[in-house]
Amino acid sequence: MKLVKPKESRRSRVFRIYFNRMFPKRMDAYAVAGSVAIGVFIGIWPTLGVAIILTVAVCALLKLPKVPGVIASFVANPVTQFGFFYPAGYFLGSTIIKPEKISFDFLQELEGLSFRNCFTIFSKLWNDAFWHLVAFLVGITLVALIFAIIFWVIAYFVVVYRKRKHIQLKNAYIHDLVSEDEIVIEEEMLKGTHMHIFPFKALRPVDPLKAKDISALPYDVMNRAEAKEMAEGLPYSYLRITRAELELPDSIDAYDPKVYARAKENLDKFIADGVIAQEKKDCLYVYRQTMDGREQYGLVCTVPAKDYFDNIIKKHELTRKDKEDDRLRHIIATDSNTGPVFLTYRDNGQFDIFSKITKKAPLYDFVSEKDGFGHTVWIIDDNAEIEAIRNSFDSVPVSYIADGHHRSAAGARAAGYRASENPHSRGIEEYNRYLAILFPSTQLKILDYNRVLKDLNGRTPEELLKELDKVFTIRELPGMAHPEKQNTVNLYLQGKWYACTFKDKFLKDLGPVDSLDVALLQKLVLKPLFGVEDPRTAKNIDFVGGIRGLGELSKRVDSGECACAFAMYPTTLTQLMAIADAGEIMPPKSTWFEPKLRDGLLVHTLD
Repeated sequence: MKLVKPKESRRSRVFRIYFNRMFPKRMDAYAVAGSVAIGVFIGIWPTLGVAIILTVAVCALLKLPKVPGVIASFVANPVTQFGFFYPAGYFLGSTIIKPEKISFDFLQELEGLSFRNCFTIFSKLWNDAFWHLVAFLVGITLVALIFAIIFWVIAYFVVVYRKRKHIQLKNAYIHDLVSEDEIVIEEEMLKGTHMHIFPFKALRPVDPLKAKDISALPYDVMNRAEAKEMAEGLPYSYLRITRAELELPDSIDAYDPKVYARAKENLDKFIADGVIAQEKKDCLYVYRQTMDGREQYGLVCTVPAKDYFDNIIKKHELTRKDKEDDRLRHIIATDSNTGPVFLTYRDNGQFDIFSKITKKAPLYDFVSEKDGFGHTVWIIDDNAEIEAIRNSFDSVPVSYIADGHHRSAAGARAAGYRASENPHSRGIEEYNRYLAILFPSTQLKILDYNRVLKDLNGRTPEELLKELDKVFTIRELPGMAHPEKQNTVNLYLQGKWYACTFKDKFLKDLGPVDSLDVALLQKLVLKPLFGVEDPRTAKNIDFVGGIRGLGELSKRVDSGECACAFAMYPTTLTQLMAIADAGEIMPPKSTWFEPKLRDGLLVHTLD
């Protein structure tokens, strides 16, 4: 039997809407309480019809939410003002001031009012009633202040209670997801919902000795000038395809149609010159990266756009439309995925299957000169081996985007675009897939993503440490050091390093996103103390990837370029996957993966 939700009355609906706006559970309790108190005070005080304007102005000046204050100001209305607040204010003020009784009858004087005696009559009124007016203003100010305090307390505890209930419900939901994980996986497998991987005919360098110079770092880890410098002297660098604007005048915008046309011209030229060629049959590939003695092995394949839209490929970051559109236009223009998406998954024996390939001779094996990272590629061209690896991924329910959210979104959108152009599309055409590399989560390591602040927002170093002492337990360190554990941030200030551990009271009732060190630092330090509202757009903050080391932090502070630095404990892959599983979004600049995947070693063409 279908349950019908009782119809809500209009009065109840209006009350619920205003209650939610006055006590929003997603805002800071102190800010909401302050806004409500200001609205109540200004509403009760005789503001002569401009209470709302004054409330908005004061809240804006103090950087408080405006809507709770505006709604709270309606606590004073014609009924409550003249029926209670004004009489109460006059009574309270008269008790304090004790004005003398008015000595003349104003109504009687009003009957004889004329142009000749009006000044005399109003002078008498002013002289006799002045202290009554003072008594009223003193009294109404006290009444407004008392009720503002009362409503501040009410608003604070109501918002705190609503926020706590909201977090409890969210955590209960996430806990249920985790506790039922194995059941869900089994059910999804029975329904056929799992990772799908496909071999493909890679477009790749012909001469293994030239693979190092042809391949390039991802398009989004350098600016235009850096790309031009990296490609200098390398006529077949893949940057001439992924960052084709480097060959055009600087006056031409990076998103100009000429850029995508040049990318296509260069790709065709590479093929025509015999620098790159396409595989004769569909294959899989193994890609090994080596960094500081640590190795990680990934399976290079294509994945269907449908898995992206069905959330089998899980996300944890928001994408920017301009960057997403840029890669989409690049894919459509070149008819290819020139760079792979970096995916990870919970290994269930898949690595053991394709790792056997590494005993064979590789296609490519080189060390990039600038960073010293090793890159090795093996081909899997045996049909039986390919089928065994593909079947092994039937037991992997989902994968996670570690790096490359814009590439993944653009690859999926390109599939939809091509399908819309083909009225006979069956969903199995090559353009329905995009390029990816799958790494077992056990092999990956997320590096720290550190913060540097360009000024102390008007504070002295001593004042900053005093403010930070309210948030952290602070301990001076003997020298440069990484944070030892989660919930600890190391501060570099005036040539000294400090270990700053978040106090326990800030670590209670936190969801998977709110518990991240980067989220805690943003909420408790960067926003309130440094005024960093949005880390992606704020001008007084910069970010330093862990690959550059702590020395980069001290260098930028000691040089005077920045005022202080925060060294972060790295986000873990477990946290990343938990956030993606919960359908939530990580804060900006939360993860830094190294080494970066090279573009141009293995390219997927859409046809």
